[in-house]
Amino acid sequence: MKTSRSSNMELLRICAMLMIVAYHIYTHCISCQLTDLQSMQDRGNGWFCTPDFSKRLCILALVAPWGQIGNAIFLIISGYFMASKDLIDLTKISKKLLFQLGFAACVLGIVSIYAFNNITGISIRVMPFSCFNGMSWYIGYYFLVIVLAKLFLNKFLKGLSEKSYLMFLVVLFALLQFSWSVSVISNLGGGLETLCTGVFLYSLGGYIKEYNPFKKVRLWGVIAVIIAMNVIVIGNFYLTTASNILNFNPQGEDTFVQAIPSYGNNQIIPLIIGIAMFELFRRIKMPNFKVLNFIGASTFMVYLIHDNEFAYEIWNTQDWITLIYKDVALFVERYLVWILGTFGIGVLLYCLFVILGKVITICKPLVIRK
Repeated sequence: MKTSRSSNMELLRICAMLMIVAYHIYTHCISCQLTDLQSMQDRGNGWFCTPDFSKRLCILALVAPWGQIGNAIFLIISGYFMASKDLIDLTKISKKLLFQLGFAACVLGIVSIYAFNNITGISIRVMPFSCFNGMSWYIGYYFLVIVLAKLFLNKFLKGLSEKSYLMFLVVLFALLQFSWSVSVISNLGGGLETLCTGVFLYSLGGYIKEYNPFKKVRLWGVIAVIIAMNVIVIGNFYLTTASNILNFNPQGEDTFVQAIPSYGNNQIIPLIIGIAMFELFRRIKMPNFKVLNFIGASTFMVYLIHDNEFAYEIWNTQDWITLIYKDVALFVERYLVWILGTFGIGVLLYCLFVILGKVITICKPLVIRK
């Protein structure tokens, strides 16, 4: 039986993907322009190369953990809906991921051919069709967590009492926060700490669905956690800048470079914000909106179509540093336009993908015998 989508969770998917798009524009373009000396020389935009704390850059500091927050949200949502399932159809999930991945790779390849032959004056990195095997690391991360859920994780979680389930989550979370234990986990296998983070988030989603652990926390408390974490993010940026100023030698020949702190998928700040945002949206009561649900279903295509060097080069045509230095309001406006525009293109391509799928289904009997 096909279950209907929950529009509040689809809205959360959309918000998470918008955060991921914003993060990718930041980390692959804005941050590079801010910190790369060659970029500063080429563009003449070394506006923030003075050893002081710039309040304008707090915007970038707030965006810095958004990618990891979005990643966390998607896995919590998956665990919330899938951890209690007896059966997970890996064939269906695999086909969905592979077909969308193949479609995105073909679109990027075709667009690259057009761009190479028709667009001049802009350095654009083309995407060969072989990018199918090298797109978005998150796909493999997400899929491996789901495979583990199918193989043993769901069964393991179902066999736990509430107390044992909580202990499992707390111990796994602690292992991911202690630097020495994280180093041991990562040394056992490349990316293993990220996989353990995915298992934690997936399991947490199932725990929230089963036991509703935050039911006694008032709404304002959830919002306060999100605000407090963002205040800490700003404080972290301030302390990082202060440390760099103290270590900077103004008499030397080196250029002062502003550094925005980065965050890993297992770090506490993006995890707490992701969990709090999930709880916030989970409490939203709203009817099912088909259009909203459709847009929510398109987020994987949005992920595929924008997280590549072709998109990075297009975003990089904007001089972001000069913009934020001279006009913060215009920077935010332009940033939002690029984020929403990128997201919108992904949704339109998902529409095309769905239409193409229906056409193939109709034509299937012409090619394959029953």
